[in-house]
Amino acid sequence: MDRVELGREYYELGLALGPLGTVAIGSGGGPLARALARAVGCGVALAGGEARFHDGGCAACGAWLAEYYGFPVSLFIRQEGAQVERFLLNGQGKRFTPAVVEGPAAPSTGEWDLLAGADCAWAANRAGECRTGGGLAWVQGPAALTLVLERLGYEVVDRPLPGAARFQADREGFSLRVEEGGGVCAPPGCDALAGAVGFARQPQAVPAFRPGDGLTPPPEV
Repeated sequence: MDRVELGREYYELGLALGPLGTVAIGSGGGPLARALARAVGCGVALAGGEARFHDGGCAACGAWLAEYYGFPVSLFIRQEGAQVERFLLNGQGKRFTPAVVEGPAAPSTGEWDLLAGADCAWAANRAGECRTGGGLAWVQGPAALTLVLERLGYEVVDRPLPGAARFQADREGFSLRVEEGGGVCAPPGCDALAGAVGFARQPQAVPAFRPGDGLTPPPEV
């Protein structure tokens, strides 16, 4: 599919999402993803919805924004080279397919807005008042994972060091794996940041990591 056809597809997706209300929209990886995000926003606004663009670095951040503000939809577009992938989630962070809405055109055009500092807000919300002084941490994953660990009191390093716990999230920030002291676990939580906070609060209570517990986005529903 060429870029013009792809743009049309994403614009039509925006038209389908607009009647649902407010849509949190983010992108990462390159200019194609940013252009497609704007195409979705155009469709959302012309269908009478509210397009809320955010600067969060991954799909899980968009899902948190939708949950926090009560938006019915979040969309994150990830570009890798010439390929794009979209994460379309409902207000509970589950993937879904919007229904085709038949009817008259929206009586008025919706609005655009920018939500800045999304990663920082996500990290602050997940960490809350929890402070653990957790020691050294080596992080692989979205920038917000580093932010939440710093808020918790960890000293984050940029390479493996003796005694440093390894926090590894999937690229979109949905799940987490922690290696510490020779043990490996997959802390439960609605996203990687929630898992990190749960681990910091009660590391001894985290269930053992099992083979097959991959770092994956939420399932289709």
